[in-house]
Amino acid sequence: MSLPLIWLASAVWCRAGADYRQLTARRLSLTGGIGAMLIALASVAFLVLNGPTTLAVPGVLGKVFSVRVDAVSVAMTVLVSFVGLVVVRFSHSYLMGDSRQADFLRYLMQTLAAVTVLVMAGNVVLLLVGWVCMSLSLHRLLVFYPDRPRAQLAARKKFIIARSGDVVLALAVVLLVRATGSTDIASIASLVQGEEGLSLTAPALLLVLAALLKSAQFPTHGWIAEVMEAPTPVSALLHAGIVNAGGFLIIRFADVISASGPALYALLIVGGVTALFGSLVMMTQRSVKGALAYSTVAQMGFMLLQCGLGAFSSAMLHIVAHSLYKAHAFLSSGSVVDVARGNGFQANAAPVRASLMLLCLFIAGAIFAVWSTVLGITVATKPAIVGLGAILVFAAMHLVIQSSRGQRSVLVIVRASFAAALVAGLYFTLQALAVITFENSVPAAGSLDSVQLTLMVLMLVTFGAVTVIQWYLPSARNSARWQAFWVHLSNGFYVNQIFNQLIAVPRVSGEPQR
Repeated sequence: MSLPLIWLASAVWCRAGADYRQLTARRLSLTGGIGAMLIALASVAFLVLNGPTTLAVPGVLGKVFSVRVDAVSVAMTVLVSFVGLVVVRFSHSYLMGDSRQADFLRYLMQTLAAVTVLVMAGNVVLLLVGWVCMSLSLHRLLVFYPDRPRAQLAARKKFIIARSGDVVLALAVVLLVRATGSTDIASIASLVQGEEGLSLTAPALLLVLAALLKSAQFPTHGWIAEVMEAPTPVSALLHAGIVNAGGFLIIRFADVISASGPALYALLIVGGVTALFGSLVMMTQRSVKGALAYSTVAQMGFMLLQCGLGAFSSAMLHIVAHSLYKAHAFLSSGSVVDVARGNGFQANAAPVRASLMLLCLFIAGAIFAVWSTVLGITVATKPAIVGLGAILVFAAMHLVIQSSRGQRSVLVIVRASFAAALVAGLYFTLQALAVITFENSVPAAGSLDSVQLTLMVLMLVTFGAVTVIQWYLPSARNSARWQAFWVHLSNGFYVNQIFNQLIAVPRVSGEPQR
């Protein structure tokens, strides 16, 4: 538990006021970040030398104060420490001259301490404490500027959803302890694997609901696009770390979730719908942060969809990759403008011919088949990972088609195909490494039942349809019907507005949208 204590100790000494206090706060926060990073790296060495284990305080307190050291917790600890150190260092420059910089750094380090407690917790009680404290600390960062009405209302909405998630997770913890008779996370996993007929559907569904509320899943997704008036370091920490807590919760209790078919189906359905919804709305957003927010919604949906297919190692890899990408995207938001534009539609793009579509489908399919065969990831061995990899075919097709729309030459198609092959090879290589890394911490991705298989096929068909819409909508935007569809889509089909009315969140008038 020394790692969160470092963050907390640094936070205690940060006080706003004179310039020398601001300088001291910056030095303390940087020292705390470096110290946390070093301890996180030391935990990697400890895991390699000793293997997965739970470290607990002696006596009765061990039921509350215990740390789980395994591949999942260590990977998350290193990730949180690294992102935290980067965000803290960025905050030094971002809030330079602000009289409340020390207060901001204190709230930031308190939040990082709570996140660290969550990912390191060895029992459900400490995990619940970290979950609640993380959300409460984040709220102070979201309302850091009290003179911004939109930020205050967005934080209020997030607060309502977060408290609902806290209650749901608390109920899940109570039911888990009653069903298994243990508060230790590793013991709960062992009991689930070893006992037949243990009814865990209710706690599994509650865990799923808590994860959906935390990860901005449809239809509670709107808050994540509305909290953008918080300082940029808060957005980076939120999108690169805290929003991943829902996925981490599912992965941490993967054995419990895997024992419940309804829980897996719920993850598949809600995650798939959210991924598709977020991907479509993202393409219509004009602001950089708006596009990044809906990108996060879509990525979280896709990650939970992976969990619904039983591909927990893939979901863990997704958390790490998404966190690093999104932290960089927010902290370098000036250069991300061009990237955000690339995610949208091309105003004057040439129409896509059926022959080009078939050619690109053949190229992408061949790339996919070769790499999956080489690395031994086939339908017979890992159907879930193959199903997720099939979405890579659509991405590869999109890459080749977008590259050849402006210059239809063989050389351009060959270059784009080569790039797609490299990306596909990297994807399958990382998937194989993730399976090896997390094989002792999460259940292996096995065969799919008929419901999972049906939902996966439906998901692939829908993703294919969305890809086709990406190709044809640019040339159809002159149509009045498509223009109306574009307006409705850019507003998310007004789902967020309806949800705001349901939870009685008032509207702000007279202030322009930022």
